[in-house]
Amino acid sequence: MAEGLVLFENRSLVRRELIYYLKVTDRQTGQELGRIGDIHTGGMLVFTPEPLPVQTIYNLSLELPKAMAGDVGFAELPVKAQALWNHPGPKLSNYYENGFRFLALTDSAQAVIDRLTSLFSMP
Repeated sequence: MAEGLVLFENRSLVRRELIYYLKVTDRQTGQELGRIGDIHTGGMLVFTPEPLPVQTIYNLSLELPKAMAGDVGFAELPVKAQALWNHPGPKLSNYYENGFRFLALTDSAQAVIDRLTSLFSMP
């Protein structure tokens, strides 16, 4: 195995890369943290300019595509998530990848994420 390569073989859910890099905002500060790299109902990968502190719990707002916002009645999805890991982006040195686990995701939030991935996943 190449040095620095980390495998996440214990995932039970398939991560879905979206056709959009949707904005992730900290609801407490209103500050944009980064952009979604991939997502599933268990968690997500977020690209950020700086690494986020591991084990920190965030109240986040996930931007939804405009085409979907009308369907669900809102343009952002509120979620609670915990940062589990971070490392420099493998392709470019100007961003970090941060792994998040969703905490207490409601049934309606799960349905929105399922719809998001079914409509806007990369082929």
